[in-house]
Amino acid sequence: MTRTRWIFAGQLGSQFDDGGRMLLVEARSVFGRRPMHRAKAHLILSALRHRVAELGDRVEFHQVDHYGEVVNGRTDLEVIDPTSYSARRFVRKLGAEVLPSRGFVTSEADFARWAGARPGKRLLLEDFYRSVRQRTGILMQGDTPVGGKWNFDAKNRHAPPKGAVTLGLPDPWWPTEDHIDAEVREDLDRWQADGLVQLVGADAPRRFAVTEAEANRALDDFIGSRLNDFGPFEDATLTGDWSMAHSCSARPSISAC
Repeated sequence: MTRTRWIFAGQLGSQFDDGGRMLLVEARSVFGRRPMHRAKAHLILSALRHRVAELGDRVEFHQVDHYGEVVNGRTDLEVIDPTSYSARRFVRKLGAEVLPSRGFVTSEADFARWAGARPGKRLLLEDFYRSVRQRTGILMQGDTPVGGKWNFDAKNRHAPPKGAVTLGLPDPWWPTEDHIDAEVREDLDRWQADGLVQLVGADAPRRFAVTEAEANRALDDFIGSRLNDFGPFEDATLTGDWSMAHSCSARPSISAC
């Protein structure tokens, strides 16, 4: 049987695509479960629809009220293990073929082995972080961390310059909206007017990446113009400079600014 891979909003990157048939489902019920910020709803919908446009004839796309309208009763679906407990329960109840999760440096099996080897010890992020660097060689010089220390947190908690309202860095690269964004905004307006969703805040202009190309463009801009200033002020905020030195290279599956 030829399998169709059902991907979720957190699985839109190329690492989740092995070249076969794809299924994307835009379920409106997801946006009506509880109040949601318009910018978040816009980001998710825009990312889904941009991915559909990229996949072209390889994608089966549905816009429905509930996932079950599309996937119930199907026997041809495979799913890369989703990132939420509820989605994991759903795809298993559905009977879809579940593939190991992707998108992380450490597999779930490797993490389970690491955690299982620490009986009686607390699971500390710092310990896990060190073990991953030792395993992968990232930021390592042989057995020694680059710079001679595992972290430099003590140097990364500076307050912004006294009296400053901005760090004075170049503005981040911002994406350019297109017709898909316009359609998303029209749909959100209509859903809200019809009482189908409860949205708060504003979503214009879109500030975050929704395609892999946009995310890479934003990342390149961050590395070139703001990374050097990120460390010292990573925990600081300024009322007149909300982006400061952060990357702002988000897609729905990537941490945001």
